[in-house]
Amino acid sequence: MLRRIARDEASKAVKRLHPVIDNSSVRAIAKQEAERAVAAQSPTNVMRCIAREEAATVAAAEVAHRLAGLAESQVSAEVWDTLAHVARREAAKAVPRLVQVSVNGSAPTSVDGDTHAVLPDLLLALTAGCHVFLVGPAGTGKSTMARQAAQALSLEFFALSMGPTTPTSKLFGYLDAGGSYHPTPLRRAYEHGGLMLMDELDNGHPGLLTELNQALALDVCAFPDGMVARHDRFRLVATGNTYGLGGDRQYVGRQALDAATLDRLVTIDVAVDEALETRLTLAHAPTKREQAKRILARVRQLRRVASDKKIPVIFSPRACINAARLLEAGASMADATQWCVTRGLSSAHRTALGLKP
Repeated sequence: MLRRIARDEASKAVKRLHPVIDNSSVRAIAKQEAERAVAAQSPTNVMRCIAREEAATVAAAEVAHRLAGLAESQVSAEVWDTLAHVARREAAKAVPRLVQVSVNGSAPTSVDGDTHAVLPDLLLALTAGCHVFLVGPAGTGKSTMARQAAQALSLEFFALSMGPTTPTSKLFGYLDAGGSYHPTPLRRAYEHGGLMLMDELDNGHPGLLTELNQALALDVCAFPDGMVARHDRFRLVATGNTYGLGGDRQYVGRQALDAATLDRLVTIDVAVDEALETRLTLAHAPTKREQAKRILARVRQLRRVASDKKIPVIFSPRACINAARLLEAGASMADATQWCVTRGLSSAHRTALGLKP
C-alpha cells in the first residue's frame, strides 16, 4: 500500500511540474541502468548493489535534467525523495535481492539469484539451530528457498518428497538379506551434516512422520544398523501447503499430522512474493515484456477475487512464469492464458471469477 501511494504521489508531483515527465520514465530509466550496470561485468553481488544505487541516481539525474528549465524552488525535497524511492524500488525489480549470511562472525556468504523475501527469516531460524516448516500456497518458492538456505550456510543439500505411501525405508534405510545397510539422504545429512528438505510434509502419512520425532528432538536416532549420533550441522526444512491440521478447500488431500511432530518444527509462513514473481516472470519473457506484464496483472486480479470469494482455485506464480515462457516461445496471449491461468476452471468458478463461461 505504501509503495503504491509513493509511486502515485511521485507521478502526480512530476506531472504538476512538467507534463513530459511521468512515472514511467523514472521506472524505465531505473531498469535500464540497473540492467546495464549488471551486464557491464559478470553479475557479481557487488555489481548488483552498485546497479541499484546507480539506477536510482541516474533516474533522479534524468528527471533533474528535464526540469532544468524550472526554478529550483518549484521542486520540493519531498518530490526528489519520492522519486529516489520509486527509482530504487523499480531498480530492485530488475536486479535480484542480495542476501548475505554471516554465522558467528564468519566471512559473509552470499546467495546468488532471485530470492524470496522470507529467506532471511528461514536463515535466522536455521542459524539458531531450529528445524523449520515452511507453509504457503503452491508455487511460492518454498523448495527453492531451502536449497538457497543450504548454499548460504555452506551445507550439503538433500531432498525427499513425501507421499501417503512413502515407506519408512525411504527415510531411514534398510538392511538387505545379506545384512548390508542401505543409507538414505536423511541418514547422510543426519550423520555427516547437511540440510534435509522434506517436501510436501503434509502429504506424508502421519504415522511415518512420527518416526522423525526422535531424530529431531534428541542427539541420537535409531537406524536399522544401530544408533547414530546427530551431526551438529544437521538441519531439516519441511514444506507444506497446510499447517498439518488436515485438508482445506484448496488442498483437500493433505494429512492431519501428529502434534508431537509439528511441535518440533518452527513454522514460517511463505506468501506470494510479488516482487519475486515479477522478476521471474519478466526474466522469462525478455522480448515480450508488455504481454508478460498483462499476464501478471490478470493473475493477480484473479488471485484477489478467488481469495475474497473463497473460491477453491489456485493462481500461483508458476502460472505467470510458465505463461511468460510460452509467450517468449511464440504462443499467443490467449493460448498462454488458457493453458496456464484459466485451465480446468468449471463454469461456476469462471462465473464467480468474472470470466466468460
